[in-house]
Amino acid sequence: MCGICGIYRPDGGDAGDLRSVAARMTDTLVHRGPDDAGVWGDPSGRVALGNRRLAIIDLSPAGHQPMVSDDGRVAVTYNGEIYNFQELRQELERAGRRFAGYSDTEVILNLYLRDGIEMVGRLRGMFALAIWDGRSSRVMLARDRLGIKPLYYARSGGGWLFASEIRAIRAAAPASMAVDPLGVAAFLRLGSVPGPLTIFAGVKELPPATVFVLGADADETPSPYWRVPVPEEQARATDAPAGELRERFVDAVRGHLVSDRPVGVFLSGGVDSGAIVAAMREAGHAHVRTFSITFPEAEYDEGVDAARVATRYETEHTARPVSGGDLAADLDRIVGAMDQPTIDGVNTYYVSEVTRRSGTVVALSGLGGDELFGGYPSFRRVPRLLAWQQAARRIPLARPLAATALGMIPSPRSSKLREGLLLPATARSAYLVVRGLLTGDEVATLLCPGAVREASDRFDAAAALGALAEELPGDPVAATSVLELRGYMHNQLLRDTDVMSMAHSLEVRVPFLDHPLVEFASRLPGALRVNGHPPKWLLLRAFGDRLPAEAARPKRGFTFPIGPWLRGPLRARVDEALGDGGGGLFQRDALARLRDRVERGQSHWSRLWAVAVLCRWLGGAGACGTMIA
Repeated sequence: MCGICGIYRPDGGDAGDLRSVAARMTDTLVHRGPDDAGVWGDPSGRVALGNRRLAIIDLSPAGHQPMVSDDGRVAVTYNGEIYNFQELRQELERAGRRFAGYSDTEVILNLYLRDGIEMVGRLRGMFALAIWDGRSSRVMLARDRLGIKPLYYARSGGGWLFASEIRAIRAAAPASMAVDPLGVAAFLRLGSVPGPLTIFAGVKELPPATVFVLGADADETPSPYWRVPVPEEQARATDAPAGELRERFVDAVRGHLVSDRPVGVFLSGGVDSGAIVAAMREAGHAHVRTFSITFPEAEYDEGVDAARVATRYETEHTARPVSGGDLAADLDRIVGAMDQPTIDGVNTYYVSEVTRRSGTVVALSGLGGDELFGGYPSFRRVPRLLAWQQAARRIPLARPLAATALGMIPSPRSSKLREGLLLPATARSAYLVVRGLLTGDEVATLLCPGAVREASDRFDAAAALGALAEELPGDPVAATSVLELRGYMHNQLLRDTDVMSMAHSLEVRVPFLDHPLVEFASRLPGALRVNGHPPKWLLLRAFGDRLPAEAARPKRGFTFPIGPWLRGPLRARVDEALGDGGGGLFQRDALARLRDRVERGQSHWSRLWAVAVLCRWLGGAGACGTMIA
C-alpha cells in the first residue's frame, strides 16, 4: 500500500524542476507510506514520479518505488495489492522473465513490459497506478475495477498532475486551487462529492475500471476496461448459489491474507465481518486479530455481538470505547484527514487507529456485503419508488396533484418524495430519493445568494449520483446493486475507508469486492438476491452455520451515535463550526431552523452534521482556507 503521485509535461522541461515538484507532492503523502520514499525523473524532463511506501509484501529494498525497467525506459509507481501476483510471476518466469525481488510491483512492471496496458485485465486486486513508457512517450493511469484505491488528476501548465490524494495535486499546482461551487452543491445534496467530480475546480477523479493514456498523440479520454455484469435470465436453485458463494468467498479471503506483516479484521458482530473471520479460519489462518468500537450508549453499541464472534473463533480481540467527548476533541484531526468533505468516515478513523496501534498493518473489512447481497433498505425502497413513479406518470394529473399535496407537508421525507415524483421515472431518480441528503429546495433555503446556490440550481443530482454506473440492468434489484456499488459505496464508503485508514498508515482490504466474487453475485437474479427474503439471506445461508444466531440481526456496522452527541458533547463544536454561517455561505436563520428541527427529531442528524463538517472543512481543517471559485 502506498501513496503515488506524478507530473507529466509532454513538451519536456527542466528535469531537476520536475523532480522537485514530484518530491513536494510526495511529501504530502507521508501518512500513506511511512516506510520508504522515492522520486524518479525521466532525463528529458517530461515526467517525474513519486511514491511513499507502506511495505506489505517484500519488505526489502527490492520493493522500492518508483520501480524502473532494466533499460531505464519504463517506470511505475503503484498503490494497492495484487492478490494473484504469485501466479502471474510464475507465468512470467516460465516465459523467461527474471526478478530481483518478490514484490507485486515488480510483477506489474514485467507484465506491462510483455503485454502493455491491457495487462490491467489480468490483475486481481486493488490498485491505482501510473506507468511512464519512454518508448512511446506516454503516461498510463489505471484504477481497479471497483475503485478501491483512489486516483485524481488535473491539467497544469500544459501538462498533467496526478496523485492518490488531491492534497498532493494542490501542493504542485502553480496557483492555489479554488473550491468548486458545483462540488459544494453536490456535497450538500448527497453527503459526499460524486466522482468524477471533486470539490476542487479543475481536479477530476479517475473512474473505477478505467485506463487513461496521456501523451501528445493520445486522445486523452478515460477508457473503461470492465463493467459490472448483468443478471442471468434463468434463476438458480437456492442451495447451489449459497454453496458456490461460500467457496468463492473463502477463496477471496484466502487471497486477501497474503502479507508479510500482521493482518486483522474490523469486527462489528454482523454477518459480513463474521463471515470474514469464519472464512479466515476455513482458509487455515490460525491467529486472527479482531478490532471493534464500543459506545456508552447501549442502543448503538455492538460490542457484545462482536465479542461473541471473537469468542467463538478465539480471536485476539480489542474493543476501543469511543465517546462523544472523544469525537469533540478529535474533530479537527478527523476533518483534516478528509481529502474532500464527507458525512461519514468517523467510524473508520477510530477503528483504524486502534488497529494500527496494536502493531497490525493490514485489516480486512466487510465493506461490499450489503451492496452485493441486499443488506440496505434501498433494495426494497428503490423498486417500490420506481413503480410508484411509473404509476403516477400513467395517470393524468396524478403527478401535479400528488406533488402539490406533498409540498404542503413540512417534512424532509415529503420534500424528497416530491422531488422524486417530479423527476423522470428512472432507477437513478428513485435511488436519489433514498440516498439523497438534502433536496434542491432545501439547499436553496439554506444558502445565501451566490455561486454555490447558482450551482445547486443547475446540478442534476440523480445523474451525478449514478455517474459512475454504466448502463443499468432492467432488473430493479440488480440496478439498485449497481447504483450502490458505483454510488454510495464508491463515493463515500470506499473513499472514506481509504483516507481514514491511510491517516493511520493502515492498509484495508475488502474481500467482498474481489472482482470474481462481484461478478458471481451480480449475475444472480434480483429475485434470488433480495425479493421476498430477509436482508443478506444468501450470505446467511452460506455462513449461518458458522456464526452466532445473533449475527442474522440487522447490524449498524460501527454506526456512531452522532445524533445524541449533537445535542450533548458535540454541540459546542457544531456551534463553533456554524459560527459565521460558513463564511457567509449559509443563512444564519436557516441554520438555526435546521438545528431546531434536528433537536426536535423532525430532521435527521446527518443534515446538520453535513453542514457543520463542510463549514469546518472550508474553514481550514481540510481546505486550508481555500476560497470558493
